[in-house]
Amino acid sequence: MRIFLFLLILVIPSIAFSQQSKIELVGEIIDAETKDAVPYVHIINKHTQEGVASNTEGRFWIRINPGDTLLFSAIGFETYQFVINERVTTDKMLVTIALSQATLELESVKVFAYKDEYALKRAILDAEVPMEDEKKGIELPGFYYGPRKEWKNSAFTSPLTAIAGVFSKENKERKLLAQAEKNTHQFQQLEAKYNEQVVKEITGLPDDKIEDFMEFCVIDRGFIEKATEYEITVVIHQCLTDFKNQPEK
Repeated sequence: MRIFLFLLILVIPSIAFSQQSKIELVGEIIDAETKDAVPYVHIINKHTQEGVASNTEGRFWIRINPGDTLLFSAIGFETYQFVINERVTTDKMLVTIALSQATLELESVKVFAYKDEYALKRAILDAEVPMEDEKKGIELPGFYYGPRKEWKNSAFTSPLTAIAGVFSKENKERKLLAQAEKNTHQFQQLEAKYNEQVVKEITGLPDDKIEDFMEFCVIDRGFIEKATEYEITVVIHQCLTDFKNQPEK
């Protein structure tokens, strides 16, 4: 009986350890059609919400638990779901993930030809295009640019009315100033997340190429404001690949 208890004490911790041990998942990601490597793929663990990205050769490494589900997503490809069997006993797995290219459905476009160049030019000239006033000045948001009535001081005007008008004007100016400060703060946040120094550290490009790259890789300000540093890094890497592959001028 004592021997049985002793063996049981030795076996139980080993079983618990094997159940809690993580699996080392190593793999590569390829295009299902061309068999080429797919770089910078987002790999997210749905259970832990942790993730990694594949390198330029489509390879990745991540530690997971049995029963976890991984999501593989990349621009231009369908999202792929990979489920780890709960009964897996090995501590290391080698896998190859094949992503299918996404199919985009575009709206139909009517194409028709004019009988000659003159007919085309005539159609362009006859097209009704709204014309804006060329003399229209720059208008800032929050300001009124419509017609104004000249305010005349009247002998019958109450002093309290004049004082109220002054305070109302000051209140509007304070609101405009607060909005301007808010916009400045937002600009500083965007500048801190995406600037020349950040691009240089991520891409490793020389100084004389940074400006050209940032003109090539135009990232939406709304995305930068909401995105994490990891997400911005992934987008910059994707832009870098396209930047290097563009034909030389």
